[in-house]
Amino acid sequence: MWLYRALFMIFTPFVLTKVRRFQKNNSAYRAKEAMGYWPKVSADLWVHCASVGEVLAVRPLVEQWRRQHPSKRLLITTMTPTGAEQVTKSFPFAEHRYLPMDWRCAVKRVITQLDCRHLVIVETELWPNLLHLAKAHGFQVDVVNARLSERSFQRYQKFSLISRPLFALPDSFLAHAQADAERFTALGARKVSVVGNIKFDLTVPDTVVEDNWRRRLGERFVWVGASTHPGEDEILLNAHQALIKVLPNALLILVPRHPERFDDVYRLAKQGVNTAMRRSQSSLDDWSHTNVVVGDSMGELMHYYQASDIAFVGGSLIERGGHNPIEPALLAKAILVGEHTFNFFDITQQLIDAGGAIRCHNESELVQRLIELAADQPQRQAIGQNALQFAEKNQGAVARVLSEIDFH
Repeated sequence: MWLYRALFMIFTPFVLTKVRRFQKNNSAYRAKEAMGYWPKVSADLWVHCASVGEVLAVRPLVEQWRRQHPSKRLLITTMTPTGAEQVTKSFPFAEHRYLPMDWRCAVKRVITQLDCRHLVIVETELWPNLLHLAKAHGFQVDVVNARLSERSFQRYQKFSLISRPLFALPDSFLAHAQADAERFTALGARKVSVVGNIKFDLTVPDTVVEDNWRRRLGERFVWVGASTHPGEDEILLNAHQALIKVLPNALLILVPRHPERFDDVYRLAKQGVNTAMRRSQSSLDDWSHTNVVVGDSMGELMHYYQASDIAFVGGSLIERGGHNPIEPALLAKAILVGEHTFNFFDITQQLIDAGGAIRCHNESELVQRLIELAADQPQRQAIGQNALQFAEKNQGAVARVLSEIDFH
């Protein structure tokens, strides 16, 4: 631990810069909590979610836990202000705090202020000081929806002096798939179970169905580029330019993964097409007059997917590793992904094998598939139905999590 603490202290200026940026960009951000100065809080269960994606992922688990324990109190922590906003939307009954930065003194202040002894970490955000102090104070610690790519596994192995004691701390890892479980075991995890991905147990929110953006956009062809990263937006805009040469009325909804990129992507879109709009500054009625809409809103990704005929899942045209394709699958959308899907390798490959998604290795393949599917509605619908059937077949992970963990 001394090595980790020394390294973390070296990076303290970068951590403080991030805290200041959060505070500058979001007036509601409570920086004191990130420093470990929490008001006292009592809870029966503490769930930690890094940001928006993890908050959305844990929704089916929290909802089922709450049905079983309606009188129990829930604390949810996030690292980011956008995650906090999503907690307020998804779980208005829960208490929210910002997770302290992983300085030992900050974490210790929080642990001693907190009346709760069960921590559930969503996915695999393992902070050494947090885990050490939680276990020292008698916490039960479980990691749910746990995943570990081969690339991350190799990195952890290089620093086994730090990583092996770290992975031995949680009481259990409830893994996505067998390959993830084997990696956790190899890194020293004590108890590992394969339960599947709780994101399959998501339900499409009623508001998405009721709002029905797809119907409101009329007959025009719509595709979404979701959760994009630097280097992908240009490719998707180029593909859209090729598409509108054969289908002039086509609409691209371009949704950057991170809010700090909204302005840059909007400027890029205005350079690449005749007309571009921002979701935050326009209504759906305005979209009939534009080629590209930049999805600069939080918590509306399912709406964007529902509005589309084809969903491209970002982070996969560049070596980011891809994002989870389950949400568009639950909406029965034809799905396109790029070459790099190592973050969700098993799910993505199984979805492709089931006929619910198509892999595009480069820009030219993306353009080809896009134009083909835009002209072939029956094929789009068949791919979408395959995706939905695959998602429904893999549901049930939440029940398995609840049976594996003692939520006393």
